[in-house]
Amino acid sequence: MERNIAESSGKCGIAISPSYPIKVGATNLRNPTTSSSSVPSLVESLTACDNYYTCSGSTTCCCMHERGNRCFAWGCCPLEGATCCKDHYSCCPFNYPICSVADDNCLMSKNSPLRVKASRRTPAIPNWVLSSSGGLKSSA
Repeated sequence: MERNIAESSGKCGIAISPSYPIKVGATNLRNPTTSSSSVPSLVESLTACDNYYTCSGSTTCCCMHERGNRCFAWGCCPLEGATCCKDHYSCCPFNYPICSVADDNCLMSKNSPLRVKASRRTPAIPNWVLSSSGGLKSSA
């Protein structure tokens, strides 16, 4: 923008009508008026992987460290209904369920040219963290 223009409307008429937000009414920043029904509950949006680990509700629990039939550490795939890949690191969306670990892709079907990039798992939240913060309630 050019400054010190002789015209009161400014160059190109940009200063004819100012545009800025106008505050209407008082706002109490110490006591916001947010109803509890409009704030989603953390507990309602959790998915239990097992008795020890939890993921957020819109994710899929996938085992990250497995010995035999037991999972010792869980991860969260950022997709609902995902396929957990055998590399214990990636996952695929439900509509591309075939993991191609070699090239880090997910296929729509075996030998299909249609593919998407595999997603990465993030570590699941240990339940003791949630119970100490009040996010998860024990039934005991």
